Amino acid sequence: MSSSPVIQIENLGKRYEIYSKPQDRLRQTFWRGKRRFYQEFWALRNISLEVQKGEVVGVIGANGSGKSTLLQLVTGTLTPTVGRVQVQGRLAALLELGSGFDPQFTGRENIFLNGAILGISRQEMEQRFQEITEFADIGDFIDRPVKIYSAGMVMRLAFSVATCVRPEILIIDEVLAVGDAFFHFKCIDRLEQLLQSGMTLLLASHDIVMIKKFCDRVLYLRNGQAEALGTPEKVVELYALDFRNKQAIKLDGSSAVFTPKALVGGAEGSAFGTEEGRIVNTRFAKSGKPHAVFTAGDKIEFMVEAEFLPFLLGPCLSMIVQDKRKISLGGRTFPIFKKKAENGWCHTRLDCVFPAGFSPGRYFITLRLENRQSERIFIPIDKQAWALSFDVMPHATNDFIGPVDLEINFAS
Repeated sequence: MSSSPVIQIENLGKRYEIYSKPQDRLRQTFWRGKRRFYQEFWALRNISLEVQKGEVVGVIGANGSGKSTLLQLVTGTLTPTVGRVQVQGRLAALLELGSGFDPQFTGRENIFLNGAILGISRQEMEQRFQEITEFADIGDFIDRPVKIYSAGMVMRLAFSVATCVRPEILIIDEVLAVGDAFFHFKCIDRLEQLLQSGMTLLLASHDIVMIKKFCDRVLYLRNGQAEALGTPEKVVELYALDFRNKQAIKLDGSSAVFTPKALVGGAEGSAFGTEEGRIVNTRFAKSGKPHAVFTAGDKIEFMVEAEFLPFLLGPCLSMIVQDKRKISLGGRTFPIFKKKAENGWCHTRLDCVFPAGFSPGRYFITLRLENRQSERIFIPIDKQAWALSFDVMPHATNDFIGPVDLEINFAS
């Protein structure tokens, strides 16, 4: 990545004036600021960010946190109230569906309209036209008005235009969630190709797997302000902590109960939970440490010790195996059978074992001590993200495809 940023955002803010009645807007005009007839709403405030050439930066946050406002300010479709944005390079954007398209125009006409907006000559767009239409794959609808398109067809055409013009900077606001699975895979493949060529990507999404897969850094927005900026793993875990706090309030009306906790095991992890219990120790049997090395086909054995308050109704321990980008591959939940409390705490130890049926590389194990109410509803008493890590070395007989060996056999 270049040392010169292609996107510079300095103290950016966007304020809206909210009027309770239409006539208040007219009154405000007459009073010329001597009296205020509106309430201020800051959709975004005090945002500073530099994005380097070739970098992928994700933006996450709850609905209404300011993600779309930020991207619209970067693309220039909104004007900032304070601060400034500087962009260097050809920029293409996929914001809300249909933005940049005239619904009365045909798909063909909109392709050339978008080219003109991006500053691309008609001659160059004519050279790219076949590639755009083949990728979008909407057939005869290319010569029909966009107003009759489905949401998926609009996304197909918009993504095709934005990426076939080979932008230096691409900005995407959640629109990849629309459309069928086949086209989604085409989009991911196209993004990977463009990123390999050095394109810069600013991506807002609720898809945490996609954020972890693509992003070098993540900006977490909350109530219009920057809550955190850092690696995807760390920032996503902070987002999860806030989500659990909101969930607890919704379930029982309690105030925020989740706080950061002491790390157990790997030093690079993160942890949060409640004061109702904790994971006190974990290690691999092979090394006696939170890290170990295995050969594909070995047995991976590790132990977990935990303690919790006796009143928990559904104590469980969950373990999740994740790849090097902290994307979950699978796991399991184990109910804990409560024993008699000692000094006010119930103590437990679990020994876990599973085969090292993975392709070569580094993997992580996240542990959760839970109070589980049902299959889908649980409260994390102590979540230890990436508490354990292990490397899998190649084996001469590795003949499976993908990251995990499903142990598929063929019947003769």
